[in-house]
Formats: sequence, structure tokens, C-alpha cells
Amino acid sequence: MIGAIVLAGGRATRLGGASKGDVTVGADTMLTHVTNACREVGVPRDNIVVVGHAQTDLKRTVEDPPHSGPAAGIGAGLAHVTGDRLFILSCDIPFIASGLPVLIDSFEGDGVCFGGIRTQYLAGLYSTSAVRARVAELQNEGGLVNLPVRAVLGALTVTVLGPNPAANDVDTWDEVECAREAAAPSD
Repeated sequence: MIGAIVLAGGRATRLGGASKGDVTVGADTMLTHVTNACREVGVPRDNIVVVGHAQTDLKRTVEDPPHSGPAAGIGAGLAHVTGDRLFILSCDIPFIASGLPVLIDSFEGDGVCFGGIRTQYLAGLYSTSAVRARVAELQNEGGLVNLPVRAVLGALTVTVLGPNPAANDVDTWDEVECAREAAAPSD
């Protein structure tokens, strides 16, 4: 079984503080696009957890303390998911649906994620036990607060695939407008 942690708790400074997960692209919020993509590849609704304050009717938690970074978000989400593999995704990749089957088919080692200019750790599928072990290790070394995502996932044996447009994140209002145009039905 596969679980999913969707990180939706960043400060979104490039969006003027707007909650990224609540920004609409097409008919749905970016968060809804990501969580629906998980469900489309078989992740049970009750095995998806959203970490952050975005609006959702799915399970939700918040890192402790709030806004303490993506590593802390991953740690907070782990308590709410089961399964041998785990999607770890950001809420700002609204077109990820076509990429999730690629991750499933390419899974090996401790995990797989998309690459590009930089490794897209928050567009990946990971071994739940490997993530749990690394989080426990970091907690024993002083905790997860304010650590980057690569502190958790970069330490694993992860296959980095090439770039995939499905993993393009939407960080600015210009990128939101481009995503909205791409999601608009063609006439």
C-alpha cells in the first residue's frame, strides 16, 4: 500500500503570503489537484495527510512548531500514514497526476523523484521505512526544526529521474497565471 504526505505549510513569500494549497488552477485548488492525483493512483483517502493550514477535508496535521520547515512537516506527517511506500509531495505541483505513475513504475532502492535544474525531492515516492529511519536519526541528532527537505530525503539512496513537466512547481503569481492558462479548456 502507498501513503502520501502533502506539504502545504510554507510561508509562500513569493505569493505575498497566500496559502499555495488554496490557490486555484482550473476548477480546483492546487492542493486538491495533488491529493486527487494520489487517489487516482490508488492511495486510499484515509492514507493521505496534508501538513499545513490549507483547506482540505482530508486528514491534516501541522509541524511542531508551526512553520518549522519541510523536514519537520515530513516528521509530522509520518504519524498519520501507513504502507511500505510513501509519496512525499508539495502542494504546489498541480499537474503531478501524469507523473505519479512514472514514479511508481521507476521505484527502486529508498525511492525515486524527479530532477531538473535541482532535485525535486517533493515530487517523489519513497520507502516508508527508510524515511522513518532517517527522521528518527535526525530527531536523535537534535530534531527536525528548520531543516531543509534534503536533510531527510537527500540522505537516502534515491534515483533521480530527468525533469518532468508534471513536477513543475508553482511559486509565483506569474507561474500561477501560466498554470491557469495551461489548465484552461481549449476551445
